[in-house]
Amino acid sequence: MPQFDPASFVSQLFWFGVIFTLLYFAVVRPTLPKVGKVIDAREAQVGGDLDRAEAAKGAADTLRADHETAMKAARDAAQAAVAQARETAAKASDAQLKALGARLDADAEAAAASLELALGSARAGLETTVAELTSEAVAKLVGIEITPADVSAAIAAR
Repeated sequence: MPQFDPASFVSQLFWFGVIFTLLYFAVVRPTLPKVGKVIDAREAQVGGDLDRAEAAKGAADTLRADHETAMKAARDAAQAAVAQARETAAKASDAQLKALGARLDADAEAAAASLELALGSARAGLETTVAELTSEAVAKLVGIEITPADVSAAIAAR
């Protein structure tokens, strides 16, 4: 193999330098600035994307904070409305209970008065009936005529 011959090392090194220089100037030199521009453009795009992402994150954080504040205010308002409704319902319930209690008390008093009247009427009827039956019984058993008024007077005297 001729490339391993030490006598041809100098000519191989010479041609290596010439080919390298030609390739460097023919390929690398024209393309290196283009690659640099692409890298710079990509860095600028990535930087811009990061800046926009940071701005979007800040806006999202602001929106989230506003949303949480609005939700807290809405929760507080709802709790206040529920408390107010409970208080109103409790007052209405107390008023209805008082009205119902008053009506029941009035009904109970009316029923007691009606019962007392019925009891008085029943007692009066019972006394009249007892007096009549007693006068008839005495007349049949003993043969003495006693009026129901005399029997009522005797019962009242006791």
